Amino acid sequence: MRAQYISIDEQKRRIPGYLPEHAEEFHTASAREADRLFSLALKNHPAKTVILLCGGSASGKTEFCSEYLFDEDAIVYDGTLSSVHGAEVKLHNIRRAKKQAVVIGILPDDLTRAFSAFLHRDRQFSDAHFYRTHAGARSTLLWVAEHYPDVELRLFESTYRRGASLSFDILEFGNRDGFIEYLRSVQYTEKQIISLVTAS
Repeated sequence: MRAQYISIDEQKRRIPGYLPEHAEEFHTASAREADRLFSLALKNHPAKTVILLCGGSASGKTEFCSEYLFDEDAIVYDGTLSSVHGAEVKLHNIRRAKKQAVVIGILPDDLTRAFSAFLHRDRQFSDAHFYRTHAGARSTLLWVAEHYPDVELRLFESTYRRGASLSFDILEFGNRDGFIEYLRSVQYTEKQIISLVTAS
């Protein structure tokens, strides 16, 4: 793999005593370690491109990395990017390292389907983690689009097609204004996501 791949979930597996059914208890420690590795990569990796994944839990980010980013000459950070503050810090550090940031958003075509996948994963988190990361990731994407015109943004929709694995379709809008308009139309609060995924 040419890309230097940094994953919060991957760091969990390296923590002594980690059990998937208690994944949430290890999340803070694994995120801290992933951020440490990210800082080292910004200093030491020769790649000029840094790719930040952005999407709620179980949206398909890791699958996307495996399928599309394997051969990228880049630093790839696989996290939800569900906090504007966290995104701001990372983008600031990328600029300081004189590298180019690319933010790739992954939005599920069906939040109910994503929630079902979330509930059936080995890594167990509270339902609140799903609601928070999906609302937060959409908010962060919009914030980056509005405040960082120099940051390249790519948006993909993840979907399960019958008889196939998870697939990804790029969403294109022609210009930044169209991108922002679309992101504004798909914002959800945590309460709205709860209502949506618990309605059926």
